[in-house]
Amino acid sequence: MGERNIASAMSVITPEQIKHSSSSENIYSILKKTPSVNEYQQNIGPGTPVLTVRGVRMTQLAQTLDGIPMTSLLSGGEGAYLNNNVGTIVSTGQINGIHIYPGVAPPDRGGFATVGGTVSYITKQPTDKFYTDLFSKIGSFSTDVYGAQVNSGIIPHTDGLKVLMRLSQTQTAGYIQNTPARYTDFLFSAVKPYDYGLSKITGTVIYNRGNGYLISAPTATAQLNQNGLFYNYPLSDASTQQVNNYVTAILGDSTYINSHLVIGAKAFYIGKSSNFYSYTNPKYINATYPYQVNFNAPYFAYGPIGSNYGNNNNFSYDPKAVFGSYQAGESAEIINSSSRTIGFVPKVNIFLPHNAITIGGLIAQERTGNGGEYFYGSLNMPKINGYNASAYGGTATRTVYSGYVQDKISLLDNTLHVEPGVTLTGVNTTNYVPWNLYGSPPNAYTLGNYDKEILPYIGISYDLAPKIIAYGSYGKGARFAPVNDYILGPSGSTTLAPGPETVNAYEAGIRYVGKHLYLNFDGYLQNMHGMFSFYINYLSGLAEYANIGEEQMKGLEFSGKYLLTPEWSVFGSASYNKATYMNSFSANDTPFEGQYGYVFAGNPLPAVPNWLANLGVNYHRGGFHGEIYGSYTGSQPTTYDLPPTETNPLLADATVPNTSNYLAGYFLVNLSASYKIPIHKDHLQSLTVSLNVDNLLDRHYYVHYYQSYKEYGFNAVGNPYNQAYPGEPRFIEVGLSGRFS
Repeated sequence: MGERNIASAMSVITPEQIKHSSSSENIYSILKKTPSVNEYQQNIGPGTPVLTVRGVRMTQLAQTLDGIPMTSLLSGGEGAYLNNNVGTIVSTGQINGIHIYPGVAPPDRGGFATVGGTVSYITKQPTDKFYTDLFSKIGSFSTDVYGAQVNSGIIPHTDGLKVLMRLSQTQTAGYIQNTPARYTDFLFSAVKPYDYGLSKITGTVIYNRGNGYLISAPTATAQLNQNGLFYNYPLSDASTQQVNNYVTAILGDSTYINSHLVIGAKAFYIGKSSNFYSYTNPKYINATYPYQVNFNAPYFAYGPIGSNYGNNNNFSYDPKAVFGSYQAGESAEIINSSSRTIGFVPKVNIFLPHNAITIGGLIAQERTGNGGEYFYGSLNMPKINGYNASAYGGTATRTVYSGYVQDKISLLDNTLHVEPGVTLTGVNTTNYVPWNLYGSPPNAYTLGNYDKEILPYIGISYDLAPKIIAYGSYGKGARFAPVNDYILGPSGSTTLAPGPETVNAYEAGIRYVGKHLYLNFDGYLQNMHGMFSFYINYLSGLAEYANIGEEQMKGLEFSGKYLLTPEWSVFGSASYNKATYMNSFSANDTPFEGQYGYVFAGNPLPAVPNWLANLGVNYHRGGFHGEIYGSYTGSQPTTYDLPPTETNPLLADATVPNTSNYLAGYFLVNLSASYKIPIHKDHLQSLTVSLNVDNLLDRHYYVHYYQSYKEYGFNAVGNPYNQAYPGEPRFIEVGLSGRFS
């Protein structure tokens, strides 16, 4: 149920919930079982996830994996627009639990750089007894999963060493046409106790790979109405593919000194590489075709790059001469990128009679590799710097120095708990650009700065009665500017990289923790300051960045679980959120971050539902497990584009919140059941058969919706039209696994 006396709101995803989830779910979608979390994706499993917590988007959230920062130090959370959108650093089969801390968590649970919450993932660990699992699942949309998990148990003559290894393969055709994907996930985990089991060394290695196609922009609803809700252009006409590799290694130690002192530390490495391929049939690259077919082939939105940069000595490719026209010669794009993060996370726990003091920190650096962006008339292209590269060789680096001190003081016969803490974070960032596309001459440049923030936290919880706890907290959080903001336009940058955006978060609540009943009710207010604002004029190349945005989230949350009998339980949650812009500024409008424009004071944040709710029943007896639950996602504001005739350059073509058109809410029902059959023959211990049905009632609905113009040659053209992503239809999956011992 979570930590009884924590002074902040929190939710838990249990190992059982993860175990019984379907293959269509991922580490983000499973979070929807908790209050104030909205998520959607456009494929089975980890395909282009979009996540918000209390309306705060994924790039503004902290995510940790066994206590180390899992998000990019350079740009924030994974899953931003066209950034590592296929596959994830960790998958559902590799985790044993999730803790969600909305708002600002206590410092030792807060992670790095957040203005709205922390999602903490815990990897699977080996257990004492040997077993081997073989598993397979078959589901809708040509989805199949197979793999093996081997747990060594305590290896003889090693003083307690135990190892867990897991390998799985998932492939799917995707529920949206022409979006096939394949995922490979590998986990190695080892635990070596020492000091008679009081201390331990841990090691974790994760290698995940995602290879899949996605839709870079929602499809016109007129085409969905004509061709079917899940229509998508054939891959011969338009395609966007990502091949992403994720390698994570964590080495940790926890040393028991005495009953008052435990010292620990973790060293980690995260390596990511991404190959991005995009193609648009030249017949769609013109001003008259009414819809945006693919947002990525460079010519389609930005016009003939060859003619724009033809006089630049770094670019010598002439698309018209090679393919007959700029449309044909710039119809394909390849982007190669990579990054590596290394870090060290120390931690000291001091246990005193009435105090539990935690001292910790983070020293880490993320650095990008020498990637490149190339375009040509086909994906079978040369990749030559100085010939067909629009960008190459740049390097971004961010080094983080962070430390915190936290205390938990127990008073009044252990009924009053005061939890003060403070985090001090310093961040040094540089971005080297080898040549400036917009500059004349196109000289190389380096931009950088050093930012620091002091982030206080105070939480208080009090036992009103043996089972009733009242609590409240205040915390400040900060997120540092994405490295993409460290760029120059032709006349220079009016603001040299914005500083951090910050939040002041307030919470108050009450929870009941009994033997059969758990209830939590809380309210929150999050005032966000200095939100990143940017304006880009692609015709002139002018880029301006600043910290001027103001946003506010406030709302109420409820969650509970009741054990009716040892076999039956009911659970549920509900949340109300009001997310509002407090001033007018140029901004990213939506959580998907594919749209940017201008927002106005008093407007609601688009794509953020006011209401979210869950209600379910769980039954478990002997080897049988069954669960059915419904989830409700309320209506949410959409966006639209202002016409290109607007005289104010900030508003021409700008995407703005649409307060008169809301995306309809939707209600989904999911079912899961499994039965474990004891065998005990030879080495086969048991067989487990399972069934999952997501969207049991096969509701048809949209998860994202807006109105926009087609973009062509840096301009909006034609008439505005509606675009949308469809939600996942009914997904049925059956599985079989065997345990050998």
